[in-house]
Amino acid sequence: MKFYIGSGFYNINHVRQLRDHFIAQGHTHTYDWTMNERAATIEDLRDIGAKEYEAIRTSDFVVILLPAGKSSHVELGIALGADVSLFIHDAANRFDDFETTSTFYHLPHVIKLTGPLEDIPSCIAAHYVTSYVKQDSL
Repeated sequence: MKFYIGSGFYNINHVRQLRDHFIAQGHTHTYDWTMNERAATIEDLRDIGAKEYEAIRTSDFVVILLPAGKSSHVELGIALGADVSLFIHDAANRFDDFETTSTFYHLPHVIKLTGPLEDIPSCIAAHYVTSYVKQDSL
């Protein structure tokens, strides 16, 4: 499956760790923004934005690692609009903290994940197995 991981630069090591795990499982990373340096010009922003937009739209699933910045929340919106499976991870499980949560975290088709970063791949795999079983039994 094809995947994209969104988060802030401050989570770059977690993004790379998760990316490496998915790649080792045989998944395809649609775009690795962690290889970029911070944008220095508007043209850089435009180029990166176009690449991320297309990567999200062509992914089978997107993972957003919280805490995340404004661009990650735009990525979340692109995934929702493109009907791409969306997983949001918050190790601290602050999804119900009214001061920090987002309306869009609570949509029925957004899958909220908590716990250690290392558990994300198995949680996503379990989601797809469960979804497949549900569809198969219809």
